[in-house]
Amino acid sequence: MIKFYINGFSAFSGDVSLEQFTPYVETRRLRRMETMAKNALFCSYQALEQAALPLHEPKNMALSVAVGAGSLENTCKFMDSILDDGDELSSPTAFAGSVHNSTGLVLSLFLHTSGPCITTGQFEASFPAALLTAISFLHKGACEQALVVVAEDINGVAQTYAPLQPQLFTNLLRNPQGPFIRATASFVIGTKPLGNNPFAVNRVEFTRTEQDSNAEYGKESAFTALETVRLLKKGQAFILEDSFGGAQFTLEATAYVKP
Repeated sequence: MIKFYINGFSAFSGDVSLEQFTPYVETRRLRRMETMAKNALFCSYQALEQAALPLHEPKNMALSVAVGAGSLENTCKFMDSILDDGDELSSPTAFAGSVHNSTGLVLSLFLHTSGPCITTGQFEASFPAALLTAISFLHKGACEQALVVVAEDINGVAQTYAPLQPQLFTNLLRNPQGPFIRATASFVIGTKPLGNNPFAVNRVEFTRTEQDSNAEYGKESAFTALETVRLLKKGQAFILEDSFGGAQFTLEATAYVKP
């Protein structure tokens, strides 16, 4: 595996308010942006800031975005608009926000990135897959840095019906009773240590396994990413292991110490 570093990281659960964007961007530019993309942009600004990278200058940076099942709230809005108003009058705004790569588009425009951009929608496997994609970009020399973003939306259907019939959703949701909140995490990775608190990654593995799914992690696409940020914030070496859906994900990292 190519040697790489996590140079910046951030996570957020819930919905970011417009006021929190004040240090980074004019809030009027966010007026029509979907909430999931807004959360991802906020975390990305924080991760770039920690990595001491410019926020508003062009940069040779790849984007690897993991969206789990995609923008579910806008998908439901778009489908509702078809039912309510017909095909010809369905909402173009909801449609634009429902496609899987809409979050990646927002990030590339606001962060001024010029590297490759790929969106992964693979449910709970999205974060490991997106991380490995970003590592491959670095390995091939396609970019100087890569931004890995995990964004999970609220499933409006599950929010309504899962608390009523939790037994139908136990294989899909960690907690069918709720609460139902959005979750986002961002990581800046590169082949050189940068910023205020870089971590050297010693091992990343994503392989098949016959182990049962880990009840602590898994199921929601952003949960393992949030756990990774929690461990990084401790500033200590760690090994994170998660098994789900016949796959095993392992991430081992240590705080970087300058020689």
